[in-house]
Amino acid sequence: MTLTDIREILSERDLKLSKSLGQNFLHDQNQVRRIVAAAEAGPGEKILEIGPGLGPLTEALLQKGCEVLAIEKDKRLFEFLRQKFAGASRLQLLHEDALDYLKSHRSWAGWKLVSNLPYSVGSSILVELAQAENPPERMAATLQMEVAARIAAGAGSARYGILGLLLQLRYQCAGWFKISPSCFFPEPDVDSACVTLIRRPVPLLPPESRALFERLVKRAFSQRRKMMFKLLKQDWPDARLAGAFRQLALSPQIRAEAVSLDQFVRLAEILARAQTLPPMPEEIFDIVNGDDEVIGRLPRRIVHRDGHKHRAVHVLVFDSRGRIFLQKRSMTKDTFPGAWDSSASGHLESGEDYAACAERELREELGWSAPVPPRPLFKMAACAQTGWEFVWAYRCEAEGPFTLHPEEIERGDWFTPDEVNHWLARSPGDFAPSFALIWKQWAGESGGNARNAGGKQD
Repeated sequence: MTLTDIREILSERDLKLSKSLGQNFLHDQNQVRRIVAAAEAGPGEKILEIGPGLGPLTEALLQKGCEVLAIEKDKRLFEFLRQKFAGASRLQLLHEDALDYLKSHRSWAGWKLVSNLPYSVGSSILVELAQAENPPERMAATLQMEVAARIAAGAGSARYGILGLLLQLRYQCAGWFKISPSCFFPEPDVDSACVTLIRRPVPLLPPESRALFERLVKRAFSQRRKMMFKLLKQDWPDARLAGAFRQLALSPQIRAEAVSLDQFVRLAEILARAQTLPPMPEEIFDIVNGDDEVIGRLPRRIVHRDGHKHRAVHVLVFDSRGRIFLQKRSMTKDTFPGAWDSSASGHLESGEDYAACAERELREELGWSAPVPPRPLFKMAACAQTGWEFVWAYRCEAEGPFTLHPEEIERGDWFTPDEVNHWLARSPGDFAPSFALIWKQWAGESGGNARNAGGKQD
């Protein structure tokens, strides 16, 4: 499929591509062949393809004699593929949300993943597959090059972190190659890369220790600039940690980015042998009454479980062109993982006020300190859609780029208000419910114009 073919198909069917779904179609046939070669796809092999788009990779896999299961979220593209490949007996097409599908289909023994993955969910899909009971034996996937570099990174690299470790626990990275933006239509703003992952023949950890490994890694990288020992003390006793560090000849001053995969695995083994995993310490929230007056303090888990009213902020960051920066929540979040949300948001710490929380969330999530405090827009009463949070919405102006908190945010991007409105109307489930409510009120008060929204706190 050439670039001309893609343009003609989109024009004939009046198909408008969705930036929110990461729709950038690969048209360079040389790159298609390289991806198929990286997968070592051959006759009779079972291939999972996610986000087939207009089907160039699907077609190449079928020509190789593969049995292909292709999952397409966009109904318009699904109908096109169904017509294009009518009668293809070795192809099963599904109109599904791939992440939802993978959560309920956990065995992929004997399968390979071969995909030009949508940018919006690429890393989430790879982690979901890697954590399956029986993950695919090989994965050849196209993602943003920055994400591919994080997957392949080793200890000592600035890109080394949770994503790479979660994947490398089950897979070995066999390499990756760059794909230029000119190979796609429309051209993305970033370079891409096809990364090849091969399942380890012998697991590094037994299934019962993987949850501890994941928790260990997430805690160790929760604050990259802090010493790992101090961070881990929140979950494990000093004496046990000190003994484990001595066994591995790890300095108490070491930071997580300097600890290798093998050392994390061995640390997980030692801690697993020592004692059953202790309960995770919880954040403490102020709980409030219907007038937003503090009436007590409770752990986060109980606040959310029992629906106690509490407090949060959302900050909407606009650039000089009137676009809003939205973040895609990490798949490790305990609420609405993978959903798109406000530029920055979070709960108030006990005793904290709304304005201070807004500035803190900008620093923690976006790595950005506002030169002028964010302006309050409006306050929303606690309700089911906000998760029983009283929410103050703020706004500020910035141009980026931002340094996103990798454990909180999977990715972020700029969107015009019209793009957000159309996206919300088409796929409201892609967003955190509280953001959907805030956006509707903001759009109503500003007329959908980013430059008109102001506000004054009571």
